[in-house]
Amino acid sequence: MKQSSITRLTLAFAFIATIALAAEPFRIDISRDTWVSSYPTEVEGSNGASPKMKFKGVQELALMDIDVTPLKGKRVVKAQLHLHGEGAEVLQRMTVSTIAEEWTEGTGTSYQKIPGASSFTWARTGQQRWGGDQPDITAVINGSGGSLWAFADPTPRDASGWQIIPVDPAVVQARIEGRSFGFAVMDDVGSEYLREGNKFTYRPFLNRYVSSKDDKKSTRPHFTLWLEDGPPATSPPRSTRPTAAKPATLPPAIPLPATTKLPVDCRDEFGEPLPSLDFFAAKGETIHFTVATSASLSLPQVKVQTYAMPQVAQHSDPLVPGPSTGPTCIEIHVPKDARAGRITGQLTVGAQSLPCTLTVWDFTLPDRLSFIPQMNAYSLPGHERAFYRLAHEHRTTLNVLPYHWTGKIDAGPVIKPDGQWDWTAWDAAYGPLFDGSAFTGLPRSGVPIEAFYLMLNENWPVNQEPHFKGGYWIETAYDEAYWQQFRDAASRIVQHLHDKGWTEPMFEFYLNNKVSFKTPRWDRCSAPWIFDEPSNTQDFWALRRFGLEFWKGAGAHPGLHLAHRADISRPQWQRDFLDGVVNAEIVSGSLRTYGASVRERARRFGNLVYMYGTSNALGTPSVSNAAWCVEAWALGADGVVPWQTIGKADALQKPDDLALFYRTPTGPLPSLRLKTFRAGQQLVEYLTLYTALSGESRESVAAALLAEPGMRAVTVKKNEDDAGKAAFPPETHHSLTTLRHRLGHWLSSKSPAPRKRWHDPRPKPHTPDAVKVIEVVK
Repeated sequence: MKQSSITRLTLAFAFIATIALAAEPFRIDISRDTWVSSYPTEVEGSNGASPKMKFKGVQELALMDIDVTPLKGKRVVKAQLHLHGEGAEVLQRMTVSTIAEEWTEGTGTSYQKIPGASSFTWARTGQQRWGGDQPDITAVINGSGGSLWAFADPTPRDASGWQIIPVDPAVVQARIEGRSFGFAVMDDVGSEYLREGNKFTYRPFLNRYVSSKDDKKSTRPHFTLWLEDGPPATSPPRSTRPTAAKPATLPPAIPLPATTKLPVDCRDEFGEPLPSLDFFAAKGETIHFTVATSASLSLPQVKVQTYAMPQVAQHSDPLVPGPSTGPTCIEIHVPKDARAGRITGQLTVGAQSLPCTLTVWDFTLPDRLSFIPQMNAYSLPGHERAFYRLAHEHRTTLNVLPYHWTGKIDAGPVIKPDGQWDWTAWDAAYGPLFDGSAFTGLPRSGVPIEAFYLMLNENWPVNQEPHFKGGYWIETAYDEAYWQQFRDAASRIVQHLHDKGWTEPMFEFYLNNKVSFKTPRWDRCSAPWIFDEPSNTQDFWALRRFGLEFWKGAGAHPGLHLAHRADISRPQWQRDFLDGVVNAEIVSGSLRTYGASVRERARRFGNLVYMYGTSNALGTPSVSNAAWCVEAWALGADGVVPWQTIGKADALQKPDDLALFYRTPTGPLPSLRLKTFRAGQQLVEYLTLYTALSGESRESVAAALLAEPGMRAVTVKKNEDDAGKAAFPPETHHSLTTLRHRLGHWLSSKSPAPRKRWHDPRPKPHTPDAVKVIEVVK
């Protein structure tokens, strides 16, 4: 924050404090209250008649209101909320937010479903959704839908059980003026832990109870307000709720080649029967199909590669390059300089020669990817360069986290005793990825890797333990020496990248560790918060501080593409903590539910959006991987991230649903499923070209695409922390394959000149002025 801003803020607080001393305190009781729950089996529950209210991090929160009739025409200069504890767990930092929509208290207890009463998912259960058609109450609180929020630390519980929460006067003022319909109150700590030496006990989502208005009179909740006559000093926030785009008109259906009965079982790239041996592809595109027996393909002007298909427990997935004596995968790559038109060839199966054709469409896929399937990994079993090349060949990018739960890194500069950083070995290993020389001879020869994790984390290169003072709130958890060293490390790393001229890749500062990983020993993990998939407010707040310090250290380096990446599974609880701080949001399957707010944030701040999840399981339709890419693009994403992609050591003997790359003593092998991600990436390139050439907006094309049968998935998860899988309906295969043909025919008719890049999926430069100042109310 600039010094002038700090001075103005200090003067403002001093002014308010002076007015508060002059004003008389006014008590006003809570007139209606309830609590709602986001727990899956309780989302429609009502607790409006309960004598208690429960706070439980992002799982359970309370709604309250006051009768503002006697407050009309008054200006709030100070506000406090008084709550009486009814259990062992005391309140810690709490948020008080306005509610931007009317709600109904109801008469339920114990999560009864009461028609017309408010619940987590309903403004009026069974009658009216929050925000008209939004998923839940998060659409109208904590900054969404024009709401206001602020958080504060309550006073310690006194001998009578009371705690007092400072409240932002603007939050109460909005209620007086009719811009709010009450107050949403929630617990910002959520989960706690006990540390006894090195022993660690995690205490997730504690129940914190207080009295409601239906409890005995002496413990009922109430506000104390300090009021003055006169107009308020606040202005209404703007609502950022986006409007839906009108669907575009996609290219019409084109008759496909006639279906012919083939004398041998041939399957398309998704494992479904091939209707014919007539193929279509753009210049620069790679397609594949499989044959149930030994086969070879003769086709001029293109590159043909065959693979053997060894089975793993009756599943066909790993591929071994070279001739096959059994089932065969045949891959066709169309060079960028191929002539558009029809090519004829022969598929040889035993003694049979079957005629086949390839129509080369008159447009070219770009070498620079418009949409990036990031193949996430946590380590590589040797042969690193070969793994990176294999991912690159399949129009994906391999991104390997270079550190572990303790922050210990696998690769980075050597820090010498005199404090100098020696980058020699690291540059030799990874520099060719960044300048593209590692990918010489591949279809996209010379194109650098798209994304790469930085080694910087909470415990490297700074040992955090001597600096960590404890507590759940980042602003007091570390001494200033820690932040000075952290900023210096960020500066050294970024300066080195700049000095080397590595301006093509996106370099990602990313914190992956979780405090829950410490169980049962403190030293088992270095993270004092949940950085990966932040859960409660304390986690988002800590992630914000690390991001702010990273950007301070990194400084401005024009030409470099830097990202503060965060993996978010609960975007509905993110508020504006990360606005202007995180510029690469990797969102779980919740993008399907809360995508509107994520897209709006991306629009306002120039963020990248990825969607993370899991590849399809062996034995299930692999079209889901390609469809996931297309659906994610339609939901506003710039890529997808399968959370783990490197197979286990025994994946060639024992089925491993996560293995997109199979390890062998001589290097990695691709999988059929990896190739379906390439198919999805290529189809997104079709969509990107269509959007650019048709004049339609991406939002309109996306709306039309999602209206196609089978193009919307549901997320299937084992639990809240599971990355989840995309479950697509049976219609998906037909829609996806015909969509490709429709787009390909249309694009070929336009004959667009080739470009290196049609869309740049890299973040905009960081803008410090975009970061909102957020203070703890005192």
